[in-house]
Amino acid sequence: MRARCSVILLSVILGGCAQKKASVTPTPPSPRPPLARPAPRPVKTEPTPAPPVVLPQVGIEQDEQLKQEAIGRVEAAERAFTQIELKKVPQGQQENFLTIQSFLLKAKEALSIKDFLRAFNLADKAQILAEELLSTLR
Repeated sequence: MRARCSVILLSVILGGCAQKKASVTPTPPSPRPPLARPAPRPVKTEPTPAPPVVLPQVGIEQDEQLKQEAIGRVEAAERAFTQIELKKVPQGQQENFLTIQSFLLKAKEALSIKDFLRAFNLADKAQILAEELLSTLR
């Protein structure tokens, strides 16, 4: 009897209960649809507008004086620039010629929007470069 109990106990331990265990089989995950990608943003083709110009606040008299000085400086720079003959400018100095021309164009633009301080500074740079270039050509 003892041997029989041992066999039953051993079979219960090793084999489990006499009842059939419910087997749980995992269900495979359902396939997910592909993630929707956002449409690419169109590239802007319009140039971005220039930021607004913040002008220093000066009195009416100072503004008029600055305007006259800027106009005078632009005219002086143009006189110096017109004396330079491009074909006589050496290869290494042609970039300076183009820089002077650029400064003058920007100075005139600044005059047109009444940014007299900027116009004066740009014309001053153009005049200095033009005079230096003229001195190397002589």
